[in-house]
Amino acid sequence: MSAYIRIIYDRLDFIEFKQNILLLKQPQHKASIFVDITLEEFLKIRDFTLDVSNKISSGKKYSIEQYEKSLFDICPLIKSYPSSSTLVAKALMNVDIFNSLFIGYN
Repeated sequence: MSAYIRIIYDRLDFIEFKQNILLLKQPQHKASIFVDITLEEFLKIRDFTLDVSNKISSGKKYSIEQYEKSLFDICPLIKSYPSSSTLVAKALMNVDIFNSLFIGYN
């Protein structure tokens, strides 16, 4: 795949991520904190979440605390948003992986 096409796909993923955040957030919460996330931060979050998803699907144990800590290290900005790790994971993970990570938490 050419670099130009990769950039287009990354930008489309970024737009879809922001759309999912708006659709999945709690109605009483403002998601304006996610407006300030850059494309580079999103790509790091997406790649990290994909890596966690692959680990979970291969049977490795991964805790919510591990996910949150690494997520907040990548993008400290979202730490101030209530349940940001849950919202990001729900926007980027498939349902089964999300449920296995957040079992007993959601």
